[in-house]
Amino acid sequence: MSAPTIDIEAEFQGLERALDAYDALRARLGEREHTSAADVSGWSVAQHLFHIALATDLALRHVRSLCDGKGRLIAAEGELGERAAQVLASERTRRGVAEAPRMVRPGDDVNPQFLTNELRGAREGVAALRARASELSAAAGWIPHQELGPLNATHWLRFARLHAEHHLAIAAEVADAVSAS
Repeated sequence: MSAPTIDIEAEFQGLERALDAYDALRARLGEREHTSAADVSGWSVAQHLFHIALATDLALRHVRSLCDGKGRLIAAEGELGERAAQVLASERTRRGVAEAPRMVRPGDDVNPQFLTNELRGAREGVAALRARASELSAAAGWIPHQELGPLNATHWLRFARLHAEHHLAIAAEVADAVSAS
């Protein structure tokens, strides 16, 4: 399978919509964002948002590193694997396929101020990278993803959006279950 064509502006717009949905879920649930719905997910809404926040931050850092051409994880050469191409070509990622790496896995307690700060940081990161949008396609190098293998700057941006939307959909199901109880 060949690499998907990535519309950088559409990815930025999608990531911004995901961040708006993140904020809306928090506003909708308030303190109940920490309540779980075990029949939907092992994580609460807050835990999904924590995971989104950290994973988005990490993906955006990789995009910045690749645009800057600086970072210890950058490989000069790489190739998009078949599984990565399939994931990046899709509009939805399947549930339960991968386990979150320890560094982006939430603990039992999620600090609400952390979520607020991370949302603000993600918005700032998106705005800063959007100002450099023309650099993304030209950025040389690859940074490996734990499950997908080497990704370039545009791949990491698309992954950030797909990943955020994936966990937001789950968090919304948890929110619906919490609201119904």
